[in-house]
Amino acid sequence: MGLLIGIIRRRQLSMMKSNLQWKLHLITAAIATASKAATNLMQVGTDYESDDLISKKLQQRQYKLKLLEEKLTNQKAEIETRLQEITAELQSNQGMIDQGVQTMFSYKVG
Repeated sequence: MGLLIGIIRRRQLSMMKSNLQWKLHLITAAIATASKAATNLMQVGTDYESDDLISKKLQQRQYKLKLLEEKLTNQKAEIETRLQEITAELQSNQGMIDQGVQTMFSYKVG
């Protein structure tokens, strides 16, 4: 029975790992986009005087993009930690499966 549970759990962990890897990819792309947008706003902002209303709005947007970038970076770190946990659990699970296979197919004569 342990072998069957191990196989089912391995499948679940593999699916979770795949989903987290996809989320990590999306977050990395979003961080790059936010960083590029913030850089572009900085370049556009130099065309206006610092007292100008447009300049202030650009600074606010730039600040919001920086906050978004920090939030995404934190999420990325959380996902990377979770991926490490899942990888460790997959290794442990593989040991359980191997032990189950060994137990099922070992014959004791005597």
